[in-house]
Amino acid sequence: MDRRLFLTAAGALALAPAARAATLLDSKAERTAPGVVRLDWTGAQAVSVLVSGDPDARKGVMRPLKTAAGSSASVDAPVSPRPYFLVTAADGRQTRVAERLLPLQGGRNFRDLGGWRAADGRQVKWGKIYRSGVMANLTLTDLEYLKALGILTICDLRSPQERASEPSPFLKTPGPKVVATDYDMSASMAAFMTMKTREDAIQGFADAYVGFLDMLTPHYTDLFARLVANEGPLAFNCSAGKDRTGMASALILSVLGASRETVLTDYGLTQVYTPPSYYAKMAQSGAGASVTAQQMQALSKLPPEVLQVIMGSDPEVMRRALASIDAKYGGPVALTKARFGLTDAKIAKLRAAYLV
Repeated sequence: MDRRLFLTAAGALALAPAARAATLLDSKAERTAPGVVRLDWTGAQAVSVLVSGDPDARKGVMRPLKTAAGSSASVDAPVSPRPYFLVTAADGRQTRVAERLLPLQGGRNFRDLGGWRAADGRQVKWGKIYRSGVMANLTLTDLEYLKALGILTICDLRSPQERASEPSPFLKTPGPKVVATDYDMSASMAAFMTMKTREDAIQGFADAYVGFLDMLTPHYTDLFARLVANEGPLAFNCSAGKDRTGMASALILSVLGASRETVLTDYGLTQVYTPPSYYAKMAQSGAGASVTAQQMQALSKLPPEVLQVIMGSDPEVMRRALASIDAKYGGPVALTKARFGLTDAKIAKLRAAYLV
């Protein structure tokens, strides 16, 4: 059974790095209504907000939007296709922020990897690297929106069966280039069906994530090569956008210098944007591809606590997977150098290209 069927059925800029990390201004953005974004920030009592449609726009060319007191404000999103905000405190500390989850009609867990902090206080650039689930339900409006963002390449991490069942819409329309490599993941999916307890499921998924390092070596090697070549903006996806994609995101963030807790926080967001109830509704409505009676029967025998782990993104799963990588390879960064073609020079190039 492929992964998609399984889920559907289961229901201060000049400061030295050390000082900078202690005096950050952090902010987040979330769309609350068409054309309206709520900004929340910590570390300042009042801020000025500027906006641009260019994630790399210099402050001097950005549009002043408003000055706000407190810790939050609702602001207009007056630029197209996507607003990028610069939030600045009175003492000069500032941060760039955008909506993490893209406002797509038919997207699944399609989000920006930007904004996360590296250990030296720099941010991952917005609008450069995206992670997603299956894209088969993207609408024409969605496709035009993503093209307007300038995405050049989509690395599809799904199996051949998944790609045939729910083809990427970009295969039939001008836009990003879709790259994929065939492999067989039936054995790992069959192992999930033997899980009996929540502990079984957490450890089983963690072990499967480590197994991805072998199964998806060509995919992760290609993904890093494209990032090193600055072949972007770039997106990568699997079916749910949490397991194979989650490991790719964990590796990328680790290489860019993000803390372990930041990596786990990013992983856990999948169950915020696509909670277990999302898949339960899909199964009840018959959305997505059909599931055989045999598959439904097998899934119905799994304990509810196992299904919750399968459909969610409990950070403990990724924590254990990364602990295994620490023990076996010396950490995610060492792993990427040993297995996925990175070198110290290439890592330095990635950090220069994708951190600000």
